[in-house]
Amino acid sequence: MSWFLSLTLAAALAGAPGGAPAGSSKTSLALKTATPSDVAASLLAAETRRIRSTTARIGTLINDGVRRSRTFANLVAEVHKTNVIVYVQTSMTLPPEVAGRILFAGTAGNQRYLRVQVSPSLTRDQMIAVIGHELRHALEVAAEQSVVNEKALEAFYQRIGDSPHVGGGYDTEAARVAQRTVRQELIG
Repeated sequence: MSWFLSLTLAAALAGAPGGAPAGSSKTSLALKTATPSDVAASLLAAETRRIRSTTARIGTLINDGVRRSRTFANLVAEVHKTNVIVYVQTSMTLPPEVAGRILFAGTAGNQRYLRVQVSPSLTRDQMIAVIGHELRHALEVAAEQSVVNEKALEAFYQRIGDSPHVGGGYDTEAARVAQRTVRQELIG
């Protein structure tokens, strides 16, 4: 097998694509720089992915967000650098005025599990933007190692979040900015 790889490498170095002789101006290889979308898509396809969907519809929305929004793709890539695993699902039980929320699901080993719930009544682009908002919250949680249960999550957001909102819970400016930016990129 190693001889095959050696021959393949030698052939690639000896000549250029299309049969151009070595040393010709066509021998330079153009390296494609991976875009944030490419990186995020490969992370989502890995068995070790940290963002998981509970339905095909949510999986499609996440992939669409990665493809259409640089900010969303960056959020996905950043979550993959943490010890949190995020399950994204729709929820019919959200209060009418709540588009999405993040919940602490548990710990196992060094991993912390979060659930993101989004309202199924939102439009496609609204759902993607809300998932982006909640992924920003997942990064906030990931940065705070003391969040190891629901009570610690609530105390954390009481400390860093805005005052309670209609429907309960707290929010952060960073998550609101992420949602607005993703939404603009989806439109744009």
